[in-house]
Amino acid sequence: MRILASYLNLDFDYFSAPSKYDNKVFRKYGYGGLSPGRRACFLGHYMIYKSIIDEGFHSALILEDDVDFETDITEIMTEIHRNLPAYWDTLFIGHCYEYKGKLVDNSSFANRLYESRTPHCTHAYAVSYWGARKLVEKLDPMIPHDAIDLALLEIVTNKEITSYSVHPTPIIQWNDGNNPSDIPESQYTYFSLKNSTLFFLGY
Repeated sequence: MRILASYLNLDFDYFSAPSKYDNKVFRKYGYGGLSPGRRACFLGHYMIYKSIIDEGFHSALILEDDVDFETDITEIMTEIHRNLPAYWDTLFIGHCYEYKGKLVDNSSFANRLYESRTPHCTHAYAVSYWGARKLVEKLDPMIPHDAIDLALLEIVTNKEITSYSVHPTPIIQWNDGNNPSDIPESQYTYFSLKNSTLFFLGY
């Protein structure tokens, strides 16, 4: 992540996610019916929503540590934000297996903005301040019954929040055997970038 941030001139804040071995955290927030890894992931994202509210951020981009970017991600997202409606709760820049919703923008890039329909995965998405408030209200950290991406999917498909997605995704997850991602390598035959930053940098 630091290599990507340095090359793309992006300023990241690093958030220490709960460990799946941290029983103290789970005793405080509950176990639910999830595996330890999914519980930790759920709580990590939930705590970030709380931080967005506590810090009064207008919005925040949430990235997991196994991502890769298009080399022109800055230009792509400048165009996306130019077309993003003033009111939004979540923006899925990276996602998995989603059907396109209604086209929103007239971007000159191949990456276009659409209304969200069925966004899976949480490796790259933005949450607005008001979106974070809604998610904290709707998600129960004491009894997390589903993985965080499926919990968000349900909220989006029920139209409880206003959500948009970028297609094709300019940020993906990767796994080459050395990366600690728990995403199956087989997934990466389906999701790819036009110009991978990691590949450009020799990784």
